[in-house]
Order: sequence, then structure tokens, then C-alpha cells
Amino acid sequence: MLFAALALVFYRLCPARYRAVVLLLLSYIFYCTWSLEAAVWLAGVTLLTFFGARLAANPESLEGEPSKHGKWLFLILAVLLAGYLFFFKLAAIAAVPGVGRIALPLGLSYYTFKLISYVLDCHWGKIEPETRIVSFASYVAFFPQLMGGPIQRAESYLPQLPPVRLAVAEGLPRIVWGLFKKIAVADQLGLTVNYVYANMRSLHGAQLLAGFLLFPLQLYADFSGLTDIAIGLGLLLGIRGPENFNRPFTASTITEFWRRWHMTLTGWLGDYVFTPLRMATRNAGTASVVFSITVNTVAIGLWHGFTWGYLVFGLVHSAYLVTEALTWKVRARFFRKNPNLDGWGSRLGAVMVFFLAMIAFVFFRAVHVSDAAWGLVHVWDGLGSVSTDLGVLIRAVSLRPLVIGLIGFACIEIGERFRPDIWMRKLYATWPGWAQEMFGATTMTLLVAAVYLLLLSNPGPDRPFIYEAF
Repeated sequence: MLFAALALVFYRLCPARYRAVVLLLLSYIFYCTWSLEAAVWLAGVTLLTFFGARLAANPESLEGEPSKHGKWLFLILAVLLAGYLFFFKLAAIAAVPGVGRIALPLGLSYYTFKLISYVLDCHWGKIEPETRIVSFASYVAFFPQLMGGPIQRAESYLPQLPPVRLAVAEGLPRIVWGLFKKIAVADQLGLTVNYVYANMRSLHGAQLLAGFLLFPLQLYADFSGLTDIAIGLGLLLGIRGPENFNRPFTASTITEFWRRWHMTLTGWLGDYVFTPLRMATRNAGTASVVFSITVNTVAIGLWHGFTWGYLVFGLVHSAYLVTEALTWKVRARFFRKNPNLDGWGSRLGAVMVFFLAMIAFVFFRAVHVSDAAWGLVHVWDGLGSVSTDLGVLIRAVSLRPLVIGLIGFACIEIGERFRPDIWMRKLYATWPGWAQEMFGATTMTLLVAAVYLLLLSNPGPDRPFIYEAF
């Protein structure tokens, strides 16, 4: 937050024509505070992709259409980038001979996916290779999106350079909203979730169920809060990022859930994994559907890390999605014959989707697959003593943060249902300049005060964003 505040003051004073350069410098300064060595890796893979894509476009003049060999160069470059990602993912869990385990570079999954999508879009002719190295490097290293996305495509980011309009009225409230999600909801619910998962084998029944039900809420508030902060910071820097969530717990099918949850990741995998696989195997009929869905969902799981838990998480969701794909005609026919049940089907479907997602998230959150399986088996033990078991759990973790977190999550649902920011944005556009400046100053003051008060009332160890780990 301190870095962002100082960077924004300098950035706002900078002439617009120099902002792409300043954005690149700020991003690398931010990255070097984490690891200078990782910054060198980031710069190296960025240069490789930039010049490799231009070379593939035309090996002789670096301009024009790809030659007959250029298409292969694009594919080789994409494979090299995928290998770069796999190497670090594997090195994080298995020791490299003579070196030991290697820490994951900050933002590895996010910036590698940016680079792969750029190369494949150039390969398919969707975009032209970028000729401005500063603009391209700032796209790859854009610091608000490094820790948790969203995964922005080059075709969306690059046309916005150099940034001219800094959207203060949109950016500041979005940052406040993200901080509220993190500190007032995710961190509060996380106390109960962490206790349950840390003591899973000594708990049972309602105690396990409470932790299992709260984790999806915590994860949503934590991850979407990080995304809101990233989007808000981007707006303050003049870059509009893609949305990453759209009320996923209102989805009535698992397919719709994934269209609303981590949308930039699922959209990326849909475009670059699922669709090519589906087209390549389309003559295989049902087997093509099953194979493409399974590979895609397993990729979603393993993107988070090469562990058995993430693999099972992906396989469980593949079972859900394959079932939906193979039964959609039957369900569609049923609701055509019974249109009066369609509304109830959507409501019950949302409840069912939440519980199905909860089961998969147990494998996502548990340290070991065996712990997740044990918890799901014993979650129904002793449900006759719900009040007693919950009383023990509340005494162990405190009632106050649980109540604050649940009330806060209700506020999230109401706010994202009615979107007061949209009508506020329209109203702001009609104000005179002095009123807009006063609104920005007031919002900034409230932001600083709110962060201070929330941190003051929430002492204890640092609680990093969950998705920083990926």
C-alpha cells in the first residue's frame, strides 16, 4: 500500500507520453523488492518472447506475415514457455540435483499465461507482434496483477498505452471494496476455517461442516478482494483490467459456476486448451467431450500446484462437468415440458452447486488428500449434537470474528447484486471539476482511515492473500 501510494503520486505528475516507461520501472522496482534473481528471470523470458514473436512473424525483416517456418517458431516458443512454467512448478516440490528446491518466482503462473496467450494469438493471426518493447515489458510485469491476476490479454492491455485517463473515481472505491472483503470478511472467517482444517481429525459433524461451508466464502472474499484491489490500482494507473468474478454462488450449474469464478483463468484455458482439444478430437463423439473437459479441469487444478489435492480437485470438477454435459438434453427437455419448475430449478441448482463446489474445495484446502477424505466421511458423525459441537467450536475460535465475517459476506452479496458503484459512477460524471477533486480527496482520506482502523482492530500475525501462493 505504501509503494502504491508513492508510485501513484509520481505517476500522476508524470507526462502521459512517459507513463509506459514509468509503469515498467515501477513494476520492476516492485518485483525487485521480492527477488532480484526472479526479476532477471522475468526480464529474460520477456525478451525471449518479444524477439521470438517478431522473428517468427518474419525471420528476415521482423515485419509482415509469418513465413512458412514462422508458424512453427511460434509453437516452439509456446512450448518453451510452458516448459519454463513446468520447470519451476516441479522444482518447488522436488529438489533439483545440486541445487535443492527452487522457490516459485512471484507471479509465475500469471505472467507465463500472459506470454503464452500472446504467442498463440500471434500464431493464429488474432494480433500482430508488438513492436514497442517497453510497452510489451510493462504488460508482462504490470505490478497490480502480478500476485493474483486477473490474467489480462495483450489485445486488451497494449492499446491502452500510454495511459491518458486516470480513473480515480472508479479506482479508489474498488480498492476500498477489495480491502473490506479481505480484512472484514476473509480474515475473520479464516480464523474458523484455519482451526477446522488444522484440527480436522479431532473434530466431527457440525464442526467439520462449519469449516467446509465457510472456506468457499473465505476463498471468494479473499481472492475477489485481491482482484478488486488489482483492478482498482490499474484504474488509478489508467489501465482497465478484466473482471474475474461475477457472483459465482448464484450459479445454478457447475458450468455456469466456472463461467463466473476466476473468469480470466477459465477463459484462458477454454480458448487455449479446451477448444483446440475439442476441435482436434471432434470426430470421437462423446469421448471427445469427456477427454477435453477432463484435461481442462485437471489443468485448472494443477495450475495451482503439482499436488495430489489439486489433481483430485480438478478430477472432481471434471466428473461434475462431464455429468452436466451428458445430461443437458434430458434436463432441457424436462424444463421445456415443465416451465413452471424452471425458477425453482435455478434456486435449488444454486444450493446444489454450492455444496458440490464445497466438496471439491475440501480437497483444494486440506493438506493431504487422506485428510480431505477423512473429513468428508466423518462430516455426518454426531449431527444430533449440533448445538453442543458448534458451541465447542465457537469457544475455540471466538464468536465475534465469525459474526463479523458472515455479516460482511452478506454485505458483499447485497453490494454485488445491486452495484451502487455503477450509478455512483454515472452521477460522478455530471459533477463539476472541483466536486470530483473533493470526492477523490475525501475517498482517499476515508481509505487511509479505514485501513488503519481495520488493522488496529485486527491484531495478530500477517495474513497474506491466499492466491499469492499461486
